[in-house]
Amino acid sequence: MKQLSEKPKISLQEAEAHYQLSKENYTIEGTESHLAYYREKHPIYYAVLLQIV
Repeated sequence: MKQLSEKPKISLQEAEAHYQLSKENYTIEGTESHLAYYREKHPIYYAVLLQIV
C-alpha cells in the first residue's frame, strides 16, 4: 500500500459513501475480495476508513 505523506482531506462520511458505491459496482474477478481491491485502487479513501477501525 502506498504511504500517504499528508492527511487526506476527505471526510469519513465521504469515504463511507465512496466505499459503498464501489462495493455496489464491484464485480468479483477471481478470488480477490472487494476490500483487497479497494485498498489497492483507492488508498486515500481506504486510509480514512482505517481511522474508524
